[in-house]
Amino acid sequence: MSNVERWQKFKPLPGDIDLRLAQLQPLLKQNQVQLAYLFGSLARDESGHDVDLAILSKQEIELDLYLTLTEALGTERIDLVDLKTASPAVRFEIIRTGRLIFADNEHSQLDFELETLRVYKDTAWMRRRQEMTLRERLLEWSLNELSSSSG
Repeated sequence: MSNVERWQKFKPLPGDIDLRLAQLQPLLKQNQVQLAYLFGSLARDESGHDVDLAILSKQEIELDLYLTLTEALGTERIDLVDLKTASPAVRFEIIRTGRLIFADNEHSQLDFELETLRVYKDTAWMRRRQEMTLRERLLEWSLNELSSSSG
C-alpha cells in the first residue's frame, strides 16, 4: 500500500499545518518530550500527505501522546517514530534530513545526535554485510529465473 493510498480515508492536512507545528513546543514539554524532529516531505518544504514526527521522550510513547498530537495538528495523518526504539540507520536519516522542532534543553540534541552518529558508525559493518547478502540473493534469484525460463 502506497503512502497516498494509506491516507485516502483521512481528511487532507490542514492548510495551517506549519503554524500548528510551530505551536507544538508547550505541548511537547508538557508530555516530557526531550527532542522532536520533523522529517519527510514537510521537512523538505514540499507538500505532503502526512506529518512525519520523530520523538525522543523521557517516558514510553503512548497512545495519549499520539491523540494529543492529532488534536493539536488537526489531522490523523501522523507517522510517529520513537527514537528510543528506531534503528541506527533510521535515527541517522532523521537527524541528517529532518528538522529539529523541539529540544527540552541545549544538551539533549547534542547528546542524542553524537550518540546516533557513534552507533551508526559502529554498525556500518552490519549494514554492508546485509547489503552483500541481499545482492547475492538477488543475483541467485535472477540466475534461477533465467535458467527456469530458458529450460
